[in-house]
Amino acid sequence: MSDKKLGVRFSEDVRQPAEMDQALARKLFDEGAVLILKDVPPATEFGIDTHSWNTGEKFLGVKMIPPGLHFIYYSAVNTKFRDTAPRSGIFHWFKKGELIAFRWDARTETLVDDISQQDKDNMKQDLKNLDHRLGAYPYQSYNKWLMLSSRIKKEKMEKLVPDEKIISSVTEMVNNPQSTDPDNLPDLTPRPGTSINYTQLSKHRCPPNPTATEITKHHMDRSYQLELFIQELESAQDVLAELQFSFLCFLVGQNYGSFEHWKALVDLLCGCADSLIRHPKLFQDFITDLYFQMVEIPPDFFVDIVSQNNFLVRALTNFFENVRETKEVDSVLKSKAQRFENCVSKKFGWSFCDDADEENLPVVVELPAA
Repeated sequence: MSDKKLGVRFSEDVRQPAEMDQALARKLFDEGAVLILKDVPPATEFGIDTHSWNTGEKFLGVKMIPPGLHFIYYSAVNTKFRDTAPRSGIFHWFKKGELIAFRWDARTETLVDDISQQDKDNMKQDLKNLDHRLGAYPYQSYNKWLMLSSRIKKEKMEKLVPDEKIISSVTEMVNNPQSTDPDNLPDLTPRPGTSINYTQLSKHRCPPNPTATEITKHHMDRSYQLELFIQELESAQDVLAELQFSFLCFLVGQNYGSFEHWKALVDLLCGCADSLIRHPKLFQDFITDLYFQMVEIPPDFFVDIVSQNNFLVRALTNFFENVRETKEVDSVLKSKAQRFENCVSKKFGWSFCDDADEENLPVVVELPAA
């Protein structure tokens, strides 16, 4: 998938927020957080959560931000040549009434965190005079954001973000100093501190020393691999936290590595049978989360996701078949999966039938002659 395809914008410029209840507006004004961005050039692309703008002359930041997790992102824009730089962003867990501030560094075209606490305190005292330069948080899309990020807790977010905190759409590569290539060819690796700290999926699909029967079983049922993945996490629900985090990083942060991690997690969850019995709540919530994600993906980008070896259709075909054919699956999960299948079939016109493609065929194990 090209970087151009990853250039997703959820919304058009929304300078005027939708009308909200006056009591809610007063509550957000009093308790909402404030983001100050100093010296940002006009026309810079700036966004928070699922809304983005091009900044104006007087832009100084955003007010009335609901407490909790938010994603702040930006791209420098060359107005002369109409070029937009790669996107960079940070996750931040806002406290009630918090004020955070960054300064635009014209040399690096990035936001830097070098504003003193005294300056921040002064800004907070002077908010009434700064208010006319602050845009209101786009509350009309807040429920959408919550549906896409509800599993990500503060502690999980802090573990996942890169050591340098920045999520970038372009990975900065450096030569690996530990390379042992005999021809001295470049061995490029992401610069330390820039990679998102995703939990790695085990490459082992079978337990140690498997029998021929186990090899066949575990090739068709990825539950063993999922259980290994869960053991690396705080809980089974953390699987969905990583699913949501990687989804937001690729869709809003335009981070391609996150797209690959999201695909791997969807494929893993859809390939399980025995785990459907062990973790019914996990899979019920997976259906909910995946549905919201499918609904929110912009149409042109969605076509590109589906067209990659028909990835999503293949994965869901496998999932629905596993739910139908695993006898002890919880009745609530079975019912929810059936409703999900009907809904997706109707909305996207997909047919979920097993075409017995080569990837899903059973592994034939040759046993040594007696």
